[in-house]
Amino acid sequence: MNAASRCLSLAAAFFLCSLSSVLSAPLAMGQANLQGQWQTLTTLAPINPIHIALMHNGKVLVVSGSGNDKTVTFFQAGVWDPATDTMTTQPVTWDMFCNGMIVLPDGRPLIMGGTINYGPFQGSNHATYYDPATGTFVDVQNMAHGRWYPTATVLGDGRASWTFRTWPTGVGTRLPRYSATVA
Repeated sequence: MNAASRCLSLAAAFFLCSLSSVLSAPLAMGQANLQGQWQTLTTLAPINPIHIALMHNGKVLVVSGSGNDKTVTFFQAGVWDPATDTMTTQPVTWDMFCNGMIVLPDGRPLIMGGTINYGPFQGSNHATYYDPATGTFVDVQNMAHGRWYPTATVLGDGRASWTFRTWPTGVGTRLPRYSATVA
């Protein structure tokens, strides 16, 4: 057997072994008993949950703001405790409806943007984080422009970065990014 036929035999053996492993692997399917299941909780939330974030303490921050009702001027957020199935609410100083939210590496949810006007739609330039240890919102520096429905992420160095498509005066076409380290 020459070198070319040995190489071809080895390649064929490798291919057959690989094919055998692929065909013998169990299929992964989205079955409820294997992957989880959606269900509706029986507890009614006292606010309209627009955006939520799981905090490091196991509780869930629920942000409502106006809840998509332009007549509402008393803005709220809440903390839901899945262990006790209870929610405590508190007022917030600005309408966080249509915000972007991420959880920083230290466990604080950072909320940015929201609504300052419904017609025409105008995004808020406010930013705040929720401190789970004290149960309070702490305002940080306002953004340069209002954001409505921003998308955010935490970068590898811990900074928050977000993009958006709505300027304070309505729909825009620019896609800038704002990054800040929140101490």
